Amino acid sequence: MSNQSFYAALLGFAIVNGIFSPATAMTFLLHPIWYPPIAPFSLPIVFMFASLIVSTATIMIAGVPAAIYEHVSGRRVDNPVSAWIWLAGTAVLSLPAVTRALGLL
Repeated sequence: MSNQSFYAALLGFAIVNGIFSPATAMTFLLHPIWYPPIAPFSLPIVFMFASLIVSTATIMIAGVPAAIYEHVSGRRVDNPVSAWIWLAGTAVLSLPAVTRALGLL
């Protein structure tokens, strides 16, 4: 798998998780904590930012096992195993959102 297709799959899982995850609704409800009060309030914009927060958190959390593997193994440059661990972590975190998205179809 090339780097571009790997990153496309990673981002695809993260986007689906950001849109359909139950965590997005929770993030949306907590908007008074993270949304700036001086910004104009619009429901689509707040939902978009909530989705972006969940997508970014998915990528960051899924990268933790890959980083631990790189640290333990000592291989840090172009390690395809850590890339697959990162992709698998993203897929596992996105599983509830993927099943929810497929249920809506």
